[in-house]
Amino acid sequence: MKKQISLLAVGLSAFCAGTAALAAAPEPSASPVKFEFAAHPQNPNDGIFLLNGKPFQIRGGEIHPQRIPREYWDHRIKMCKAMGLNTIAFYTMWNDFEQPDGSFDFKTGNRDIAAFLKLCRDNGMWVLFRPGPYVCGEWDFGGLPAYLLKEKDAKIRTVADKNFMKAQTRYLEAIAEVVKPFRAQNGGPIIMTQIENEHGSWPRKDPEYLRWLKDFWKKRGFTPLYMSDGAGDHFLRGMIYPDKDVCIGLDPGQNDGAWKVANKYNPGVPVFSSETYPGWLRRWGEGNWTPTNLSGSIKWYMETGRSFSVFPVHGGTNFAFTAGANDDPRTGGDYHTDLTSYDYGSPINEQGNPTAEYHQYREIIQNGLKGKEKLPPIPKPIPSIEIKDFTPTFFANLRDNRETFPFRNGGKFKDAPYFEVFDQNQGLAFYRTRIPAGAAGTLDFDAINDYAHFYLDGKLIATADRRMKKAPVAVPARDKAATLEIMVEGMGHINYGRKMESDRKGIVGEVRLDGKALKNWIVIPKTLSASFVVNAKKSEKQDKSLPGGHFRGTFNVSNPGDTFLDMSKWGKGVVYVNGHNLGRYWSQTLDGKPVGPQLRLYCPAPFLKRGKNVIDVVELELSEPRPIRGCKERNYDMNGVKTKNLNNQW
Repeated sequence: MKKQISLLAVGLSAFCAGTAALAAAPEPSASPVKFEFAAHPQNPNDGIFLLNGKPFQIRGGEIHPQRIPREYWDHRIKMCKAMGLNTIAFYTMWNDFEQPDGSFDFKTGNRDIAAFLKLCRDNGMWVLFRPGPYVCGEWDFGGLPAYLLKEKDAKIRTVADKNFMKAQTRYLEAIAEVVKPFRAQNGGPIIMTQIENEHGSWPRKDPEYLRWLKDFWKKRGFTPLYMSDGAGDHFLRGMIYPDKDVCIGLDPGQNDGAWKVANKYNPGVPVFSSETYPGWLRRWGEGNWTPTNLSGSIKWYMETGRSFSVFPVHGGTNFAFTAGANDDPRTGGDYHTDLTSYDYGSPINEQGNPTAEYHQYREIIQNGLKGKEKLPPIPKPIPSIEIKDFTPTFFANLRDNRETFPFRNGGKFKDAPYFEVFDQNQGLAFYRTRIPAGAAGTLDFDAINDYAHFYLDGKLIATADRRMKKAPVAVPARDKAATLEIMVEGMGHINYGRKMESDRKGIVGEVRLDGKALKNWIVIPKTLSASFVVNAKKSEKQDKSLPGGHFRGTFNVSNPGDTFLDMSKWGKGVVYVNGHNLGRYWSQTLDGKPVGPQLRLYCPAPFLKRGKNVIDVVELELSEPRPIRGCKERNYDMNGVKTKNLNNQW
């Protein structure tokens, strides 16, 4: 306590009221700095942050390097600084770093976290490091690897499961070594490290696990620490507070009442709004929405000197199969998978351009600084281009080009296995079994996650969509034994809430014909990885009797720029450009009903090349290809007229 008081005295002359704390602070450089906590001089129950002994306001913004092309990292960081922010907060997604062979990739593309941290430092931005291992973030399984769900009784986010603890320790040790040189005491930009994420929202709180994580990071010199949770007794009760080494981040904290709740649980330690939301996540099938204007909150932060972080200030994109899902009790517990776009209503939009809110926030922050800091100019917009209509052509049938899986049993199973049993995350799998001759009957099942087509002897008989209420499938009469095939698409794993531990993909449990469980399944997995799709072999003949297919085309670009590929005429599937998986589209159902709201996929310029570009579309619903075009903006036609789908100006 004596040390805190002496440090506080050094900076007290600069800290009288809220705005006085906003004096210009040093920026990251090669020189070590000291970032710590102290009691508030006017309210000992509260606390303040000290940087080299002087009061410091965190003006943060969340961006996720794993959602942004590496080539645009510098631009996005500069956009944050020009808005008036001095800190970058970011999650790291474990399941993106860990490769199928168990190794970790911290170097390739947008996984190079060390390079991102260097850019933060070089741009004079401090960092809030958020390594999880669970991050939520609308990311597949909250950043955890799906193999953790292989065992039926698996538990996560707890010391009670040895497999989980062993796996997460491997990951944390690996990433700690990568980022260790970037701690503030080593001359780097990391001023605080987060322990886990929103553990107070988890239905099975485990203080022992949180203490394990605290000890892990403290032993490696990653101090001070913080935890993020909702601003209420329910979230903060039963945690590890009071703890002078761990401050409370509120998700969000936007008034004095929120601060008082946090002060009650952790008196004398700083509090900040660690996730201040400019909008909200969006899911397939939802309608219109508008961003949340944070002008009032940001003005309050600037007037009072409160620290905050906008989550996210720039969302980016859920490329490939990284989008998560929700089991939302507000809609009866229905499963909802998140869009490919992670725009979130952020003040820096998906392409990295400023919105009207961005300019409002920049002005408020600049006025609040009262001339003590001059904001840099806003970076120039990233150029965007139009691409004229082009139509891919048939390349392969969905059932062609089998992937090689290391099945000891040749893909034969007595009971239908879920994806995680054979180490598959998302993508497709074809489940086949024989059913006897018989009269018309009914097929029911425990769970088929998340989207499925049912075929009998090659004829489509039903579709199942997990978003809808589960319904039995009518099976036609058969004069002889027939082959039942269920094509299942696994989509995003639930990333928040109690259903995370039970959200497995594929067939989960029994499939029954007239009440009798079906046995003896053959499973043909198709992960739809970019390398597999790009290297697929062309089929000799298209089977038009079955919906879906792999379509390939080319388009020419004279000067690469960002574009938005309009998939509004297609059904449901995945798009790959020059080997880059842009993510899912879902424009309409098999019977032509609109889904949306996202109709266009962001294709950044670094994914394109001058001259001929190759596009692959794996389509699940349509047998014939449709036109595609590239648009300059996500929600405007080339003639400047806004597009609308399900009352959503997207």
